[in-house]
Amino acid sequence: MKISSGNLIREMPEQDRPRERLERLGADALTDAELLAVLLRTGRKGMSAIELGQAMINEFGSLEQLARQSVTEIARVNGIGKAKAVLLKAAFALHERAHRHEREGQPLDHPERIHALMNEKVRDLTVEVLYGLALDSKLRLIRYYPITTGLLNQTLVHAREAFREAISAAAAHLALVHNHPSGDPTPSSEDVRITRQMLKAGEVLDIPLLDHVIIGRPSAKNAKGYLSLKQTGVVDFSSPG
Repeated sequence: MKISSGNLIREMPEQDRPRERLERLGADALTDAELLAVLLRTGRKGMSAIELGQAMINEFGSLEQLARQSVTEIARVNGIGKAKAVLLKAAFALHERAHRHEREGQPLDHPERIHALMNEKVRDLTVEVLYGLALDSKLRLIRYYPITTGLLNQTLVHAREAFREAISAAAAHLALVHNHPSGDPTPSSEDVRITRQMLKAGEVLDIPLLDHVIIGRPSAKNAKGYLSLKQTGVVDFSSPG
């Protein structure tokens, strides 16, 4: 459905208005711009709410990029302002929380699920952060926690820090996750050494290391945007010693 520039939603046939179509047909029947229009309610001079929604997507490059912006950045778009920016940010946050709670209930039995759980948290960080994921006997998440911040170095990443919260949570397994701000998830020699160190510690503590997933960004070299040291065989998880 296309409307001419400047048309108000209230001037559209009732059956074509985004709110009415959402109620009648469900959210999947609406475009991203139309869903934004439902939240925005009004456009700006010479531009309908739908066109303003599309202008916002164009401004940031995609709906996903729009969702990552701060309230301040969203409010800078002509016709938005602080109140609408706060509303949009709240909607994006609710969506992410709903999906995060759903993901947290799934067994983290594949690096794809670990990536899905942690990607939103680490992908835009400008420094490396190593996280521990304490898992129960069915590989479901108990909690995740930061272990260290900054360039990973074997002399700075101690097993006692990595396993402390896993022990306190009575975890049956531990998984490691960290980001590469460069976007390339290829493991460094330090990443490999740290992983082997944690494998040995997990064997001693009877909390096996499940995997170490490095998160970057999708590229021609790595379309998934992440790498599992276990899945790729970079580290032999069957031989901690």
